[in-house]
Amino acid sequence: MFIDRILARFKIQTKVILFVAPFVAGITIVGATGLYASGLLQARMETSNGILQSLTGFKDVYAGMSRFLQAPSIQARDELASRLSAQQDLLKQTLATVDDAQSRAGLQGAIDDSGKIAGRIGDLWTLYEGETSLRASMTSSLGNLLGVQVKILEEATKMERGVRQSEEAAKSLLREADRLTSAADLLSGIMSAYARAATPDDKIKLANQNYGDLTKVQRKIVSALPENQKAVAETFRSTVSDIGALLEKKEVSPEAADALSRLIGRFRNNGAQFLTAANVKMRDATTTFGKLDAPLVKASTVLNQTRKLVNSVYSIRIAAASFLEKPDQSGRDRLQREFKAVNDDIQTLASSAGDLPFFRDLSGSIKPILDKMDADSRSLVEMSEKRHNQFVAAGQEIDIIWSQLSSFADGQKLAAANERSRANLVSILVIASGVIIALLAGAALVMTLKGPIGQITRAMRRLSEGDLDVALSGEDRRDEIGDMARALVVFKDNALAKVRVEAESVAQRAEAEAERARNDAEKRLVDSQIEFAVGALAEGLGRLAQGDLSETITTPFHGRLEQLRQDFNGSLQRLQDTLAQIRANALAIQTSGNEMHGSADALSKRTEAQAASLEQTAAAVDEITVTVRSSAARAAEAHDAVEETRRNADNSATVVANAIAAMGRIETASGQIQQIIEVIDEIAFQTNLLALNAGIEAARAGEAGKGFAVVAQEVRELAQRSAGAAKEIKELIGKSTAEVGIGARLVQETGAVLSGISQQIVTVNHHVESIATASRDQAAALNEVNGSVNHMDQMTQQNASMVELTTAASRTLAEQADALMMLVDRFRLNAESLRSAGPSRLAA
Repeated sequence: MFIDRILARFKIQTKVILFVAPFVAGITIVGATGLYASGLLQARMETSNGILQSLTGFKDVYAGMSRFLQAPSIQARDELASRLSAQQDLLKQTLATVDDAQSRAGLQGAIDDSGKIAGRIGDLWTLYEGETSLRASMTSSLGNLLGVQVKILEEATKMERGVRQSEEAAKSLLREADRLTSAADLLSGIMSAYARAATPDDKIKLANQNYGDLTKVQRKIVSALPENQKAVAETFRSTVSDIGALLEKKEVSPEAADALSRLIGRFRNNGAQFLTAANVKMRDATTTFGKLDAPLVKASTVLNQTRKLVNSVYSIRIAAASFLEKPDQSGRDRLQREFKAVNDDIQTLASSAGDLPFFRDLSGSIKPILDKMDADSRSLVEMSEKRHNQFVAAGQEIDIIWSQLSSFADGQKLAAANERSRANLVSILVIASGVIIALLAGAALVMTLKGPIGQITRAMRRLSEGDLDVALSGEDRRDEIGDMARALVVFKDNALAKVRVEAESVAQRAEAEAERARNDAEKRLVDSQIEFAVGALAEGLGRLAQGDLSETITTPFHGRLEQLRQDFNGSLQRLQDTLAQIRANALAIQTSGNEMHGSADALSKRTEAQAASLEQTAAAVDEITVTVRSSAARAAEAHDAVEETRRNADNSATVVANAIAAMGRIETASGQIQQIIEVIDEIAFQTNLLALNAGIEAARAGEAGKGFAVVAQEVRELAQRSAGAAKEIKELIGKSTAEVGIGARLVQETGAVLSGISQQIVTVNHHVESIATASRDQAAALNEVNGSVNHMDQMTQQNASMVELTTAASRTLAEQADALMMLVDRFRLNAESLRSAGPSRLAA
């Protein structure tokens, strides 16, 4: 084409610039049109943006006012004032860009209303400071009220503690009296049980059984006895210590029993002293309880009223906390109801405890605090309502400003829409012109480049398919297409050179393949020789693994493998010689072991027979020794029995003398028992009186004391039964005193008869002692003979054991030799090795 021939003289870059220039001119025109349109809309957009910022800012102002109302602080106030000032400045800037009179009037009204909001923020802060002061005042009053509440609890607790201490002292007296009474009952029981014990062994056993209880009583009475009777506790402790020292000797005899009787006899005075001290403590406790009636009733009343007052104060604190959280009229009404309840409780407490200075002056301490809290709560409710009203008014003013700004924004939106329509029309016309110019330039550029590039593309495709005879054109062009045609000619020349190089490479590969075939033949020959050597060695090692040592490898190997065959045959020969020698030695050991086993069996049988004979002899001598020893023991027992009979007769005489003395002590004890019975009568009387007082207290308690009244009645009946029993005991003691005199006369007659019996027992004891001495001598002689026989028997038994061990060892040796022969027989040896092993075995 004509255009193509003209443009072939220029580079593609130049062609593109020529055709793109009209397109760039069209875009430039479109940009200029856009600048014109943006100039039209810029003023409206800035005005609208200012209005939107103002709307958003006043929304933030309203949110900041809400936060300021909920959590007022200097930081929140300053932040709110700063935001409001920023909105005022923004409205003033927007006002400077508006020319319309109506729009300016709306913006000026919004600026004036925002100034009013700034004034309301100051009023809200002033109200908040006053409200904070009132809250602090009410909190201080609550603190003062809490201090008075703590003082009330302290005074009530002090009063209760004083009464409880007196009550606890009386109870402590009763507990000490109970410990003393229990101690006296324990001593009485021990003395009664000791008097019933018949023999010294029973008496000492009884003392051992009760010694632990006595030590416990010793610890209890130390704190229970009065200060003026501490000597009684020391006397009792000394008596218990003496009893413990006597029991530690573990002596069971009449003398020990008599000493123990004298010590236990001291408990009579101790028991009476314990009962007297318990009676005194019971009377003191009864007196103390009688004096505590009125203080207990008063203390109970004051404590109940104090608890009610404290609960009312707690209610005030709870109501005040709720009121401070939400200070409204309903919360104040609740607070006033709690104030009235506290005043009523104070009046009630003053009427019950008016004689106590603290409770009498309690109204003067609490009433000023309550009046101050009432006045502060009234002021706080008023300020809270004012602050709420200010916030509502500020919110209404912000709503007015919002409406004014929204109306102004709607006007600006309508004007911006008209200007945008005009700008859009101009932009459409300019864009359509630019598109037409760009299409025309693009078509011309395509027509210039499509033909030459298509020819080069077809030539390149034929070259890639292997057609090296293709004709190339365009080498004389001076643009980039001519450069591509010249490069394609170079590519064609390179392809022709490559074909020549590949033909030469085929000939070289044929020569290399022939050389590789010759190397493979040599390698197969070497592999066959190695395979033969490995097979022969594997066969020899297989025979060796099965125990066959009779054959070696006879076929020679190739080259250096021959040394491997010779080493294997040499190792096999040395192994045959070693096993042959082991077989000969094992056979010799087997023969010797069998001979040792036979000799050991014969020796074992002879030793067992000898051990059995000695064992029978030792058993016979041992039976004789046992018989003689038993006779000696019977004689000794007879001597001991006669001696024991003599001692019993002597002890009987002593017992008779002691019984006579005991009869006198019984008469003395009867008089002391009568004194104790009088003390029991006195205790029964005091118990009856105490039960009567308890019944009166139970009647005062009403329903809560019914159960205690039943217990008091039971105690009275028990005291009456105790008095009756004491009277019966007194009559029985009178009868027992008469019987004691008759018993003393009969005991004296028994003593004379026992003296004659003791003299006859002495004669019998002399004869029995002579018989026992002779039996002991015979037993000693037989014991020495028995020891010698037993020693011989033990030595024979040890010999028999050693023979059995020897027999077992020889048997084990023979079995192990047989096992060794079995292991050696598993190997096959050649005849030459067996013949060479024969002379060696014979020499051994």
